[in-house]
Amino acid sequence: MNYKIVLFGFSIVALMSCEEKIITLEEIKINKIEAEIPKEDNFDYDTLQGMYIGDFGGSDIRLIINYVSHKNAIGYNIHKGLQRNLTGKVTRNGDSVLIVLNEPGDHKFDGVFTLFFIGNDQEPTGIWKSNSGKLEERNYKLKKLVKPKKSSDDVINFANFADYFSYLNDTIGDYFFKEDGLCIFEYYPFRDGEQRVEQMVEIRGSWSLDGKTVAIDWQPNKVFPKRKMIYEITGDEYGEKILEGNNHILYTNYW
Repeated sequence: MNYKIVLFGFSIVALMSCEEKIITLEEIKINKIEAEIPKEDNFDYDTLQGMYIGDFGGSDIRLIINYVSHKNAIGYNIHKGLQRNLTGKVTRNGDSVLIVLNEPGDHKFDGVFTLFFIGNDQEPTGIWKSNSGKLEERNYKLKKLVKPKKSSDDVINFANFADYFSYLNDTIGDYFFKEDGLCIFEYYPFRDGEQRVEQMVEIRGSWSLDGKTVAIDWQPNKVFPKRKMIYEITGDEYGEKILEGNNHILYTNYW
């Protein structure tokens, strides 16, 4: 037997054994990936719901937000009798909440309202931009209308006005005042002094209240060429509440 060869072989095996490192369980490192749990959003978005009123180019606009979540918002607006549905997105950064509301887009005056809230802000600011880009951008400030509790000796205000004057009439037609600021006038036009056309016509407007003065901004129409009508809240000889102005009187109509 060649002892040199055998000795050489044992030397190689020993050398290889030295180079191999035995890995124990203690040396195995497992990198754990912690699941990211989103922070709970405790903001009360319901506080942003409600009716907001503000000046929009010289006349009142009302934005009614019916639903608000951490992602979406739904409502509608009324301006000079034009009512448009609103849908949009909500984003929050700390106490700041941004709501972007889009009008449908099928009307030449449609655009996008952006509202800026700080917490449950009662007076948000905003910007409106037209979809067409042809109309002037408008900045506005809104105020939330909070309905006070009713009492037997209520002074007429924005909250109870529609309760007193929901349905009125004069010699030419009927007036309906809605809580959200919408005013509807319905009448039957005449072909001549005697024959009535049996097709009712509806004209829409927006009402606003300043003390005992009521202003109605009408959409373009042939009946009210002035487009803006001012009335005073007064009473008749029987103590009934009426609206008087523009050389005529609107009487309360009890169904």
